[in-house]
Amino acid sequence: MRHSAAAGDAHRRDDAVDAADAAYDVQADVQADVSPDGDAEYDARPPAGQAQKTVLVVEDDEAVSSLLVALLEDRGYVAIPALDGRRAIELAREHQPDLITLDLALPGTDGHEVLQNLKTHPTTRDIPVVVISAFTQILPAGERKKLAYLLGKPFDVTEVLEIVQATVGNPYL
Repeated sequence: MRHSAAAGDAHRRDDAVDAADAAYDVQADVQADVSPDGDAEYDARPPAGQAQKTVLVVEDDEAVSSLLVALLEDRGYVAIPALDGRRAIELAREHQPDLITLDLALPGTDGHEVLQNLKTHPTTRDIPVVVISAFTQILPAGERKKLAYLLGKPFDVTEVLEIVQATVGNPYL
């Protein structure tokens, strides 16, 4: 009995080390000076005279928000974080982003209310919205039709970047 408990503890430690290594690899990739195509010496600044595409990141978990912002900025997008629904609506109207990523579980004004508000307001109704949430299964079909994409958590960072590029294109075009 003692042997199997020790083996179980060792297995859990190995799993924890693997998870920590994976998190480090993601963070290192975000911080690396490498282009989306893998070219070294990638410069994330826009070419002269070109404006960058803007993504509003609506996420109440600060760690997830920071990860998404870092990923997007590393690839050349301007990323604006909003930690709650009310602020997301304000920032969307003020900045008119090219894309909004939206978590559904937000404090105060939740993601469903934010989506409804964005899609009925004349200045924001045409902005594509990508829902990134652990609660995608509770999104009614009518709301799903308003989305560019629906992505569950946990998410793959490569998939997020592919969805952003597929939705709004390269950051400088």
